[in-house]
Amino acid sequence: MNCPCPTPVLLATAKQIGYWQCDVGNSSKSNWVEFQWPFSAILEQAFCSGWSSVDFRRGGNDYRVTFKDSCGSRLQEACNGRPCDAEQVNKQTNAKRPVRRWPSLQEKQSWEALQIQQAQQHWSHWTCADWAWLLDVDDAPPASQHPPRRSYTMESYFQDDFWPYILKNWPMDKLISAAHPKGERCNFALKRLTSPTEGAVGHGGQDWEWTALQNLWQQSGKGTQLLAAFRVQNRGLIQAFTAQQKVMKGRLSEDFTDGAQRSLGVQLLWHGTRSAQSLLDICRDGFDRARAQVCIYGKGCYFATSSKYSDHYACNVRLPRSNHSQVRAMFLAAVLVGECVVGSNNMYPPPQKPHSMSGERYENTCDRLPNPNILVTYKDHQALPLYIMLYEP
Repeated sequence: MNCPCPTPVLLATAKQIGYWQCDVGNSSKSNWVEFQWPFSAILEQAFCSGWSSVDFRRGGNDYRVTFKDSCGSRLQEACNGRPCDAEQVNKQTNAKRPVRRWPSLQEKQSWEALQIQQAQQHWSHWTCADWAWLLDVDDAPPASQHPPRRSYTMESYFQDDFWPYILKNWPMDKLISAAHPKGERCNFALKRLTSPTEGAVGHGGQDWEWTALQNLWQQSGKGTQLLAAFRVQNRGLIQAFTAQQKVMKGRLSEDFTDGAQRSLGVQLLWHGTRSAQSLLDICRDGFDRARAQVCIYGKGCYFATSSKYSDHYACNVRLPRSNHSQVRAMFLAAVLVGECVVGSNNMYPPPQKPHSMSGERYENTCDRLPNPNILVTYKDHQALPLYIMLYEP
């Protein structure tokens, strides 16, 4: 069917054909292959004639390719060296595949080289930024566009021997809430940490912190490379976590019927969540047991001693890397762990302690005793998101 508008004068003709490709990959990965002659010539002639679609037969199957761009936009895209989109439909099976046309193979190579250069610039901004956010490549702002919004001076919460090393040495002076690059209201900041070799400015001089995170990652069982980490700085969550620690510690100091002493500890555990938006929700509001879905050991928030286990629940995020590849993300959290009991499906609340004179309930449930692999929390702010860990799939 001919296009009603005048036939455009394009850069290519049927004698000097454009470069046509079809995506024969699957939903998870594209695989663009070239149309060979004479099919490329059939497509080119119809395209240059301003047709809306063209039919052809190949390998015993009948196909229709429909051009998505109007005549005017075809000319504009061709002059800009950008691909024009189309769609191929197998008339027998109704299977659909994306098709695209480049003005020439050279234009295709030039365009891809430009995309790589721009992505590398985004990656350079990201590695050098003192503050960063989980954003798609096109949304990543330069380092200068997300300055600190305001700062606070906080008391040193994690200085006594109760806390793990990485918390006792966590920088708390002038805790910063950075301006969100999209202008959204936000009560937390993400301080980006990487290896000093990947960007000394963005690393912020916290060599001990990155080394500690690398050691924890290597010991956690996942076996992949740790690429970077975001330190989650949310003043409200830190205050609520330490307040919960004092309450739980007081309850464990009561006299029990067996006369034994109980103690409260902080463990660094792993937590995976299904989407990048959920990562940011937890940074803002903390872990919410109401969102629990699979509750084999109780209806609460789940944490694992192994990052390999949490990887099953982690999400993919896009970062401004030169190859546009996806990386995985999960939390490293500080979790208040008291007395544990093996949980059961959808258990809530946890059972009462038989040795408690006041009928207190267990602080945690787990998958097994001793040496649990999975721990479940039931109190608000019983866990604190410390870092978003970014790693290779």
